Amino acid sequence: MCRWMAYAGQSIYLENLLFQQKNSLISQSLKATKSAFVTNGDGFGVAWYGKRDKPGLFKDVLPAWNDENLREISKHIESSLFFAHVRAATGTSVSRMNCHPYTYQNWSFMHNGHIANWDIHRREIESLISNDLYAYRYGTTDSEALFLLALTMGLMTDPVQAMRDTIHCIMRIIGKSPEGDQTRISAALSDGQSIWAYRYSSDHQSPSLFYGSPDIHATSGYDKNMINTIASEPFDDDEAHWTAVDESKVLYWSQGQVQLFHLVDD
Repeated sequence: MCRWMAYAGQSIYLENLLFQQKNSLISQSLKATKSAFVTNGDGFGVAWYGKRDKPGLFKDVLPAWNDENLREISKHIESSLFFAHVRAATGTSVSRMNCHPYTYQNWSFMHNGHIANWDIHRREIESLISNDLYAYRYGTTDSEALFLLALTMGLMTDPVQAMRDTIHCIMRIIGKSPEGDQTRISAALSDGQSIWAYRYSSDHQSPSLFYGSPDIHATSGYDKNMINTIASEPFDDDEAHWTAVDESKVLYWSQGQVQLFHLVDD
């Protein structure tokens, strides 16, 4: 599995989130506290939104804790919306193309989880991706396929219904998974303005997901009442800062406010 974080709010430097938190994503890459995979060292990626229409993207296969380029650029990249991800590979190769986030036009997507029996069902699931979108199939992960299939299902028009339809479609193909191999999804999506986060699993054991308002180390104008972070794990020990997202829920973030919707029925 993997660990990820999404931030939206006051414009800050990336290092404020990656390196200046007690349980930062860099810390989680070495020692995750709410994951079966303690170490997430199979690459990393960051996406950010600035003045251009498409997000910036930086990915590599080095462990996040051991990449000096990541540490240096995080001191200089400033944005009001960041995605960041550290990877623990689950059956596909360690390569830059398999690192998250994935982008298409102005959209960014990252995922923590696993589609059950991916090696068996990969061909059938990939065949449902539209020809135009399959041209953007650069890697081999189930996560990238999930994104492209959701885009095929209308993600850019209705991010909630498209993910519902995508999950239903995948589960129809997979059927009932044998014990020990389950479909689990904790994912985030953004168009550069809003964020959608999804939590689903076939065995009610989705990867952990929280939202909250940690100290972002802003120099001024920091509003502690505004939700600014969605993450696999809390960045600090203050429970008042964080709320867990329940199973089969969609979280929608816009302008510092959060709404929760039902995702799919069992």
